[in-house]
Amino acid sequence: MRRLLAALTLCLTLLCPEALPVPPQPATQTQPDPKVQTVYVTRTGKKYHRDGCRYLAASKSPISLKDAKAKGYTACKVCRPPE
Repeated sequence: MRRLLAALTLCLTLLCPEALPVPPQPATQTQPDPKVQTVYVTRTGKKYHRDGCRYLAASKSPISLKDAKAKGYTACKVCRPPE
C-alpha cells in the first residue's frame, strides 16, 4: 500500500504538480539595515569597498558602513558598495 501511495504521489508530482499541497514559504527576509553593513577600508586609502574589490589586495580592515562614512570615507567607484 505504501509503494502504491508513493508511486501515485510521484506521478502527481511529475504530471500535475499544482494538484499537490504547497508547503508554506518561509517569511521573506528583510534587507539588512545599510548602516550596519560591513564594508572594508585600507590603511592608506580614503574609499570604502565591498569584500573582494581589487583595491583591497594590499590590506583590508572591516568597518561598519556607518563608521566608514563618519570617518570621511567615500564609496569606491569600481566595486560600488552601498552608499
